[in-house]
Amino acid sequence: MAQAKQGKKQAKQEKQAKEDVKAEKLEQAAKGDKARTKDLKKVVRAKADKAVEATKATAKSAAKRAKDFEAEARRAQEEYQAAKATAKAVLKVEDTELAPEQAKELVEKVAAQIVAAEAAAVDSGIPEAGLTEVLRLKPGAPVDLGALDTRGTPGVGNRAQVEAQLPALAARVAELQERLYAAAVGGASPRRVLLVLQGMDTSGKGGTVRHVVSLLDPNGTRLKAFKAPTAEELEHDFLWRVRNNVPEAGQIGIFDRSQYEDVLVAKVRKLALPMHIGRRYNSINRFEQSLADEGCVIVKCFLHISPEEQRERLLARLEDPNKHWKYNPTDVDDRLLWPDFQEAYRIALERCGTEAAPWHVIPADRKWYRNYAVLRLLIEALESIDPQYPSGHFDLAAERARVLAS
Repeated sequence: MAQAKQGKKQAKQEKQAKEDVKAEKLEQAAKGDKARTKDLKKVVRAKADKAVEATKATAKSAAKRAKDFEAEARRAQEEYQAAKATAKAVLKVEDTELAPEQAKELVEKVAAQIVAAEAAAVDSGIPEAGLTEVLRLKPGAPVDLGALDTRGTPGVGNRAQVEAQLPALAARVAELQERLYAAAVGGASPRRVLLVLQGMDTSGKGGTVRHVVSLLDPNGTRLKAFKAPTAEELEHDFLWRVRNNVPEAGQIGIFDRSQYEDVLVAKVRKLALPMHIGRRYNSINRFEQSLADEGCVIVKCFLHISPEEQRERLLARLEDPNKHWKYNPTDVDDRLLWPDFQEAYRIALERCGTEAAPWHVIPADRKWYRNYAVLRLLIEALESIDPQYPSGHFDLAAERARVLAS
């Protein structure tokens, strides 16, 4: 009996010992969790303090930039007033006899001062108000090309204002293009942009291409100028050659002329039956919708030139031997069909202006505005995508150590 009691007592003691060990472990785990929580709080507090300091520094920097901008604006105004004073001084000495070279130097000096002052007086940054809505034709609405001013400059005060913005615009489009390309290469993004340029001869499709392409990285750019269809292209449907040249993911594609040649020229020159041309509008709409569905932003620009400006540009090509290569007698043949081409464009703009791919009418008599407007539309298209740099698929600390050790 005594032995049984002793056994029970020993079992009870062993059980109690196990429970004490277990309790001690739980207590130690709780202490460890508490310590880790404390350390985590310290880390979070340190990061929060760092974020606060960074925010303060950013705010301080922004305040300084605002102050510097205000000072710059004051200096620009002073320079402008000085230029006006100089101009008045020139008028006062107009009766003074000056040598031809002296007079020329004085006039050039005043002109340079005024141009510089005007450029400095405007905001050289990119305006917040976009041109997309200003120049965009409302899908489905009737189009009256005769009512649209070919010499207008919607959204812009003067040329000096545009030239002051160009450095910021060049930097912006370069940054956005790099992000678009990086997002496709490093992040498998399907996004891309297609810029379509259409217009009468001499409207500036080639000039616009040169202006825009000069600001882009060739690695992320795909350019195609569509001429008369080749024998091979004629063996396929009219969209075959277009599909073969659409931009890939991460690219900016530029079409100098496009799929619209097959409804414009074909209609005016009667190269296809009206019923076939009618079907092509629908085919184009389906094609453009499919591109949009795949992640492509389509920017269609009609470069709107007047017949008077076209005449001057054709004459300029004839008068300059260095531009004879640009002159084509068929340009005059098309010019004689001006009303027919305007009507063909009207129909194309109405039938193929959709929410997925709307048309933009660009006043093209002023080359500087035409180039600016197309560049702004391209930038706004890229901003609508807002591509982001992808994160690297590697251990940053490990790779840094490997590079340092190499």
